[in-house]
Amino acid sequence: MEKIKTRKMMIGIFFVILAVAGWRMAGAEEEPEAEMQPLAVSTDSVSYIEKPSVMPLSGSVEGLTSSIISSRFSGQVTNVCVEDGQTVSKGQPLFVMDTVELRNALRVAQNSVNQARAKYANDCDEFGRYQILFDRGAYSRQQLETARTKMLASQADYDSAQANLSSAEKQVAEATVVSPVDGVIANKNLTNGQNVSAGSQLMTVEQLEAVHVVINVEQRDMAYLKMGDSVTVTVDAYPDKTFTGIVDVISPVAGKENRMFRVKVKVDNPEMLLKPGMFVQVQLNLGAPKMVLSVPQKAVLGQKGVQYVFTVEDGKAKKIRVEAGDIVGDRLEIVDGVSEGMTILTDNLDKLKDGNPVQLGEEA
Repeated sequence: MEKIKTRKMMIGIFFVILAVAGWRMAGAEEEPEAEMQPLAVSTDSVSYIEKPSVMPLSGSVEGLTSSIISSRFSGQVTNVCVEDGQTVSKGQPLFVMDTVELRNALRVAQNSVNQARAKYANDCDEFGRYQILFDRGAYSRQQLETARTKMLASQADYDSAQANLSSAEKQVAEATVVSPVDGVIANKNLTNGQNVSAGSQLMTVEQLEAVHVVINVEQRDMAYLKMGDSVTVTVDAYPDKTFTGIVDVISPVAGKENRMFRVKVKVDNPEMLLKPGMFVQVQLNLGAPKMVLSVPQKAVLGQKGVQYVFTVEDGKAKKIRVEAGDIVGDRLEIVDGVSEGMTILTDNLDKLKDGNPVQLGEEA
């Protein structure tokens, strides 16, 4: 009897649990779902814009001319007259070499000239006397020719001494190294008291009133280039400034390593804003501009290499995959996925999911 009562009690408890669970489920089904509030968004429209037909290339700046400065002879530097970035004029002293040994050599050369000149003058007088005596029959022709030979040898020694003197004077003059052109000092590697070797590069003088922008162009694009073409140049250091240049040099031979052609664009640089070594962006004109579909750059999102935009359909956000092209001003070219006039959402995109309700604001 006790087993039967226990079994009935357990069955009763089971039905009570079922009833309670059923009541809770019924109550849950009767509760209304919370509706998602529309997200306020701004919009823009897909529209056509004019896209310039240009080819972007990267390049670097070089001085129009770059004069390498060195000493013609080895020695010690006694005075450095300039610093990096200093503007210099043609003929302005850059540095001075020690001239003690050079001036000693100059004095020796001057003494040699004096001696050779005196000997030559004496031999000329002697040959004159021999000539008179020969004319009178007092000397033989052999004696006269001997005197002539002696005079000519003295003349040669005199000429050699003068040449040595000229070289010594030139070395003393060249002890003061001057700028060969107007320009700006760069890459100075020189201090007072430094010993330098003949021919070693000590600094450069860069002509920067105009510069060359150097680019490498592939063979397939060479047909678009010709001498004198106008080229647009920009640089990150001056984002709001555009420079204009012309094609000045086109290499007739491709580089052996990259098989590309080296092209130099001459750019006027009166303010000297463009400096050698700067990286720049160059836009080569490839013909007439064309019309392309575009949306604001901020409207395009990307995820795992896939680009997409949000439009609106029946009051809800709709995610559309697109293929983006080039940046044109503050807009982005869209190659595929949209059509002209389509409404595009432009803000709160990080909070949107496909199908979310939206409340459209004013068009940007």
